[in-house]
Amino acid sequence: MIDNLDPAERPADVPARRGAPAARPMADREVPIGGHSAPSIHAWLDGEISESSVRRGDAVRDVDFWLRIEREVEVRREMKTPAHVYQQIMESLPMAAPRATPWWRRTLTVSPMLAAAAAVTAVAVGVVIGAVFLSSR
Repeated sequence: MIDNLDPAERPADVPARRGAPAARPMADREVPIGGHSAPSIHAWLDGEISESSVRRGDAVRDVDFWLRIEREVEVRREMKTPAHVYQQIMESLPMAAPRATPWWRRTLTVSPMLAAAAAVTAVAVGVVIGAVFLSSR
């Protein structure tokens, strides 16, 4: 769906908004701002305190969240590329690395339009230089 944001074409029954809403409700946020358990969670993640000392009060959800992330990371760390995919990748690579030719050895191709533009520019520069040279005499 494409919203028409042109105010001139807004239907008469839709009131015009004046600015953004004052504040979004807390339930609308993905991550709540603040949180009093953050220092203990950080200390636990850094290995400074034990898990049991952090699992008090409302920090249980944070501990469970980080434990789930740790399990998921361990699973993903053990993933290996299947042999047939690895073989397809290796077969698609060229046998020899392509060699880059220096810019001075590359062939120069000029389109007729580019040649005409260069000629017009050269004539214009010549006219300017000639005018400056003749006016100085």
